[in-house]
Amino acid sequence: MKGEFVACKDNNLYRLSRSAPEMPKFLDTLVANSAYAFIAAGVVWLAVAIFASSSLILWPVVACIAGGIMLREWPSGRLTWSWAVATAVMGFLLSAYQAYAWLSFLGGAFSTLAVASVIGFAVFAVAHVFLFYSATSKPSSVSPASD
Repeated sequence: MKGEFVACKDNNLYRLSRSAPEMPKFLDTLVANSAYAFIAAGVVWLAVAIFASSSLILWPVVACIAGGIMLREWPSGRLTWSWAVATAVMGFLLSAYQAYAWLSFLGGAFSTLAVASVIGFAVFAVAHVFLFYSATSKPSSVSPASD
C-alpha cells in the first residue's frame, strides 16, 4: 500500500496522503484536443450567426477560432490559456443568456422554435463548461515553467 497511514483511537488505519484521482477518458481526450474543440465551437457559433443573420454573433466565432488556433500553435503561452478561459466563459454566458431569452417564447406562437432553441443553447452552454474545463486543465505535455 502506498502513502502514509496513521492509527487512530478506533484502531483503524487512515491514509494521510492520497494520489490525485485519474481523469475520465472523455475529459482526458478533450484536454488533449482542446484546440479542435474550440474551433468546433467557433464553427457552431458561425452556424448560429448565419441562421440568425446577425453580424453581432460573429465575435464568439472569432474568439473561439482564435483560441483554437492559439492552443494549437502556442500551447504554452500565458496569453493562450487566458484567452481560452475567457472565451469559454464568454461562450457559456452568451449561450445561457440565449437559452434564457428564448424561455419567454415557450407559451406563444413560436413555442416549437423556442423549445428547440432553449434545448440547443442549453446543450451549447454545457459544451462551454467542458471547454472551460479543458482550458483550465493544461495537458501534461505543457509545463507552466515554459511561460
